[in-house]
Amino acid sequence: MRVVWACLWTVEDVNKAQEFRQAARLDEKDQELQEEDESLLQQNHPVDSFMTGPVDCADYLMSGANTSGVYEIYPFTCACSSPVQVWCDMETDGGGWTVFLSRQRQSPQENFNRSWVDYKNGFGNVSGEHWLGNEILHKLTASRDYSLRLDMDYQSGALHYLTYASFSVANEASRYRVTRTGSSSGTVSSNCFYSRGSSFTTYDRDFDSYSGNCASVKGGGWWYYNCRYNNPTSPYNQGLNYTCYYNSVVRVSKLQLKIRPAICDSPIKTINANSYNCGGCE
Repeated sequence: MRVVWACLWTVEDVNKAQEFRQAARLDEKDQELQEEDESLLQQNHPVDSFMTGPVDCADYLMSGANTSGVYEIYPFTCACSSPVQVWCDMETDGGGWTVFLSRQRQSPQENFNRSWVDYKNGFGNVSGEHWLGNEILHKLTASRDYSLRLDMDYQSGALHYLTYASFSVANEASRYRVTRTGSSSGTVSSNCFYSRGSSFTTYDRDFDSYSGNCASVKGGGWWYYNCRYNNPTSPYNQGLNYTCYYNSVVRVSKLQLKIRPAICDSPIKTINANSYNCGGCE
């Protein structure tokens, strides 16, 4: 589905168009009216100055979608971009969450011991285990402020979560460095997303602070600082061994990391779907 967000006219523009219509005979002026409408639209909101589709799951939420599932978003600026399939969580804490990491029991399990390029572009099936892609994460979080949420289902049956008020990922030249700031809240320690502003590390690109390579030691790719704490992309052996506390390991059967525009965290949970300005197509 390809959605074009409506470009809002000013009151003066609308009045001008209405006066023009009233003064014209519709059977003779149809073409002229169409040209006038298009001219006003171009003057106030050039077509290539707006996204041609929803940028994230929050856009779908604000357009009325309320069912979790696979949706198409357009994070790569302007009309020349192709849609990207994502899993939208429309139920948790008001919905509108774009999932970028999902781990769960499935057969076969997705291989997360991947290269830098794989983590850059994303892999897996968005209906199951997957990594959305570091480049997409950068494009999304560079466009506006996002908050982060971690949801974990323990094998014991307990459900836990952690949120951060602000989350962003830098570009590839900056090694997809992660920044998560602001207050955190939830039912688990903030160590469950331990990063300290780290660059991303994979087995073939080592940017952590450890003397070796944490991705080679732990498996998977992550914003490692050292190899002590969490590793949500580690091999799934009947569950994840997840470390949120020093020398304390829990077994996690399902895990999701997801982002949502920070403005949606306010009580009204509203966003301006027409606020996206984009530059040249990439």
